[in-house]
Amino acid sequence: MATYKCISNKIKPMSSNTSIHDNFIRGILSDKSIAVEYFKSYLPDFISRQLDFTTLTQLPDTYLSGALKKTMSDIVYSCQKTGTKKTIKVSLLIEHKSYPDQYTTIQIGGYIFSALQKQVANKEQLSLVIPVLLYHGKGKWRYRTLSDLFEEAEESWKQYIPDFEYIYNDLGALSDTAIEKLNNKFLAASVLALKHSTEKEWLEHNAVKLLILASEGTKDLQKGLIIYLYSRAKLEEEKILNLLPVPIKDTIMNSLDFYIEKGIEKGKEQVVKNLLASGKFSIAEIAGFAGVTEAFVKKIQTTLK
Repeated sequence: MATYKCISNKIKPMSSNTSIHDNFIRGILSDKSIAVEYFKSYLPDFISRQLDFTTLTQLPDTYLSGALKKTMSDIVYSCQKTGTKKTIKVSLLIEHKSYPDQYTTIQIGGYIFSALQKQVANKEQLSLVIPVLLYHGKGKWRYRTLSDLFEEAEESWKQYIPDFEYIYNDLGALSDTAIEKLNNKFLAASVLALKHSTEKEWLEHNAVKLLILASEGTKDLQKGLIIYLYSRAKLEEEKILNLLPVPIKDTIMNSLDFYIEKGIEKGKEQVVKNLLASGKFSIAEIAGFAGVTEAFVKKIQTTLK
């Protein structure tokens, strides 16, 4: 089996930092057991006590409009409320940020009304939308409501501001010890990786611990964490693999093979795009230069058109 050293030096990231974080968080919270643990751990007690988590269901359709999709992502679950004869659906929105943004409140407000409009269009009974903001950046975040953005407005005028609260989960405010005590150890490893995502030395020093914690997750979840770690830090495989149990070693190597293949494919795709843009070469010539099939070149050409 091949070994790889400092893989993050050999291939470029497959996507932007925002996409890396987004894909990782979406992968984690799309797993129902992880989502249940996250909500139980970080929702306010008065909310989590009243939710029947056995009814937690991820909603397949986004509530985002085309404009909102450019500025935020949504991971949405519905959950019934306990202790009522009538079914009450509570939609839980997860939005994440890796940098301070004072206008996030406006984005969340747009999301809430977009969700309600969709419920009306679908002739559904209106249900609550509870926004959860997951922040894992280093910059200091100031919690703002919509009213806070209109600091100079007179109090009598603020009655026309459609104000609301949201749940703010700042990973930087949580101690590593408290995170490690989470019942779901894969979630603990993931939250720690997110909290320290900009600290390469910390990730390198604690990679083995994170991978052992994460071994309780499914193979797909482990793969997502491994790829995330290698995209955020320079990890030496030989050093790490020597300290890990065999099953985890196999998962790491399989995941890195997948990561490298995707990175190479992405690189070839960019080469093909550049050659097509030049307009100087035939399909067959471009395929030969890039080491791909002519069908691959034609597919990229169709995409560009």
